[in-house]
Amino acid sequence: MRMPDPLGELNSRIAELKVNLTFVALASKLRPRIGEAIQWSSQGEVLSIIRDFMNSKAVRAEGVYGSLFVALMASFERYIRLLIIHAVELLSAKAKTYDELPPQLARRNLVLTGRVLAASDAPRDYLTLDIHSLISNLASCKSGNAAFRLNAKAFCTTVTGSGPAVIEEALKLVGVQEFWDEVGSETKLAELLGSTGPRETGSRARERLKDLCRWRNQLAHGGDEEIALSESQIREAIDFVLLFGSGLSKAVNKHLHRSN
Repeated sequence: MRMPDPLGELNSRIAELKVNLTFVALASKLRPRIGEAIQWSSQGEVLSIIRDFMNSKAVRAEGVYGSLFVALMASFERYIRLLIIHAVELLSAKAKTYDELPPQLARRNLVLTGRVLAASDAPRDYLTLDIHSLISNLASCKSGNAAFRLNAKAFCTTVTGSGPAVIEEALKLVGVQEFWDEVGSETKLAELLGSTGPRETGSRARERLKDLCRWRNQLAHGGDEEIALSESQIREAIDFVLLFGSGLSKAVNKHLHRSN
């Protein structure tokens, strides 16, 4: 089975989001100036649409930017889930038999699968989980079996957001801890955050991620704080998410490949 490419999918989704962002920004700039380029003597539906477009003065680009930002953070959360699945499948592939799995990983597979099965009457509507496969896979996890299969998707059900604490707890399940300094070793991330050294960069990245998650929650849940994001803020957030994702992927893969 082909392993997921968490960072590749994140890059692809954000590339599409950037196209949409550029379109919204251009439309916002064009609307007050489109009259300069129109032949008003012409008639028909096109001219009517142009008039309606020009008269849409109450539309605020910031409102659309907010939606794009929520989409950005949703893509990042999906990236974290895929990263957890990737980690579980990589660790699973390194074990020739079920007995060779890290004991903590085997225990968590049992516990998390049990939790998913127990909540199967009220599943999350944004996750697709095959209950029969979960049960079949769990039955394969027995001593001496070389054809065992872990329920990687059960691990990613622990990802209920994209904040630092959520990421830390999810990665702890696959044995990855103390990764912030390694993320902070990304030179371009340090340049973006204006920091010096892995420790400071990792710390600032953690705080920056907390801010982005707060913005997302305010926008997605109709919070009391008024969040009006500009095009430049969205582009900066995109740059951060891409660089952070790259650094996190490197850190996680480094931990997994040196694990016994």
